[in-house]
Amino acid sequence: MTKTTNKEGRGMRRFVVVEGEEPPYRLVRIEPMSTEELAERGIGEGGDNGYYLNPMELIYLALNDYEVILNGNHVGIDELMKHVGNTQALTVYLDMRGRGYFIKPIRGPVDFLVWDKGKDALRTYPKYAIKLVTEGSGIQVSELLQVLRYSESMGLQLVLALISTEGVITYYKAFTFKPEKTTAGTQTTIL
Repeated sequence: MTKTTNKEGRGMRRFVVVEGEEPPYRLVRIEPMSTEELAERGIGEGGDNGYYLNPMELIYLALNDYEVILNGNHVGIDELMKHVGNTQALTVYLDMRGRGYFIKPIRGPVDFLVWDKGKDALRTYPKYAIKLVTEGSGIQVSELLQVLRYSESMGLQLVLALISTEGVITYYKAFTFKPEKTTAGTQTTIL
């Protein structure tokens, strides 16, 4: 049983109770946090009939000393890993959380939205969009341009997370640039 100490020095259980047959799982209860605190940290998402957490978020909570109870049963990280579709995405998720960023997995042309360090995910807009790129698989130029246009249209800085076959992550910022003409109109400067 996982415990933390409250203000009075007494032990207090840290747990998250979720239910559902497949991800995302509906949150039943979390102690000692609230759903608003989760949302401020970019963990989980409100939806029809409740607040929902995906397996990556539950693994993150488990790694931070929360007991995870799924459908009445205590589950460990190994069991939660069975429900993670992309272990490379989990690696990036945990790495960015470890660096102090709030990160949210999404479905779309990019894989994650990321808030700057210390920003409230409820009251601020994300700063970065992350696209996973696997070493050996790469990304087609047309797809990269589509993702770049999407990110820039949303006002986000695109970051490519290149994941090596050894699991090492290297982050690259991607952006478009437009040549600027000088006042003479004859020279072009690329920034």
